[in-house]
Amino acid sequence: MRNVMADKSLSWEEVKERLFNNLDLSKEKWFHYKMLLLVGGGVFVDAYNTVVLTPVLNQLKSVFHLTALLVTAIGVAVVIGTGIGALISGYLVDKIGRKTMFIIDLVFFVIIAGLSAFSLNGYMLFALRLLVGIGVGLDYPISSSYLSEFVPVKSRGKFMAYDILFYPIGALAAILVGYWLLSVGGLDAWRFAVASAIIPAVIIAVARLGSPESPRWLLEQNRVDEAIAVVERVIERPLSDEEKQAIKSAKVEKVKNTYYKELLTKFSRNSAFIAIYYTGYQIAFVAAGVLSSLFATSLKIPVETAGALFWIENIIAILIIAYTIDRFGRKPMASIGWIGSILAFLALIFVPSTVGKIALLVIYSLLALFLNFQGGLHLDLSAELAPTRIRGTMEGWKQGVSRIIAAGFSTAVFPLMSFHESLYVMLAAAIVAFIATVVMMPETKGKSLEKLWK
Repeated sequence: MRNVMADKSLSWEEVKERLFNNLDLSKEKWFHYKMLLLVGGGVFVDAYNTVVLTPVLNQLKSVFHLTALLVTAIGVAVVIGTGIGALISGYLVDKIGRKTMFIIDLVFFVIIAGLSAFSLNGYMLFALRLLVGIGVGLDYPISSSYLSEFVPVKSRGKFMAYDILFYPIGALAAILVGYWLLSVGGLDAWRFAVASAIIPAVIIAVARLGSPESPRWLLEQNRVDEAIAVVERVIERPLSDEEKQAIKSAKVEKVKNTYYKELLTKFSRNSAFIAIYYTGYQIAFVAAGVLSSLFATSLKIPVETAGALFWIENIIAILIIAYTIDRFGRKPMASIGWIGSILAFLALIFVPSTVGKIALLVIYSLLALFLNFQGGLHLDLSAELAPTRIRGTMEGWKQGVSRIIAAGFSTAVFPLMSFHESLYVMLAAAIVAFIATVVMMPETKGKSLEKLWK
């Protein structure tokens, strides 16, 4: 919060509302879609890096003579690193600004990804993949904060869903490139696969250079003139002198931001909800990805085909959310997604395996579809569940806690269980997340970021 000392009656909240109404009530412009591409590019890089080693993993095993434990560790290194990076970046994005981190994170990533291609052994590759994950994780708090602070209110949910749409697109690209490199790259295919992620990262980093700072973050720093200039750039017209004077009339005394301390005390309900919600999704999501390979075996189709089908289902689910989120609201669509996922898990548990391949494929497809409703929702939720001063911190908290816990389940819990036992864990995660959605989730549809925290 801030203390306002002004000669006029305009409060600090009124200053923000008056300035940002110009953004919130504007029509969709090319600027918004350009920002979507730049922000979504970071999500693309995350997915690409997480998936690109999958096609060449068997080659890595033979080249470095990897133990089963080290193979697993390399596989989850990016996921764990992403969680660590997000926790760090959440604080930095709110402290030093969105634009600064927008560039730094990808520069860091490019350097480490390049070094990864020259790994000498499995342990070195694990360490560098962990650092790559940290670089990727740095980008998530930027994605949710940056984009949400520019787009119109009436289509904010759609833009945030389109942002995460770059994840399955990146995963599909990684599968295609990975298998192509495996066919033409010889014994160095894995090196080419790891290094290939540098190409989209460099393109996105260069394209981001001309991006403006978030006007909402600028105003929080009392950089009023800069905030006004960015708003005018977005809406493509100057504000009136009267409007500028009214906005500048408030003299603001900045109050110290305590970041995670404030998030976990003053906003404890929302931080608890988003952690439960997204951890439930991450556990079930990781498990659903594993299920794709099991179904590939039972249905006698190539594993890569099953993986591609999983990501296509992801795309369909996110497109459904993009179309419905601003029409029907966040909470109804999240609830529908959880109910559908729970029913699909129950079907997998209790429907006899003799039911037939087509029936099993339908059940799995419905699971992938409904589960990924949450994939289309989560960036929007974290952006709306905290005010500007700790919006990045909220996303960092969500990504950090959930990814690290999910990585623990995938490496230390699920391998010790039978397939049937693991289904019960996935079901429990979905049920807990559904209960949290019903009991704790606020509806934020149609509200400006300022009105949510007025």
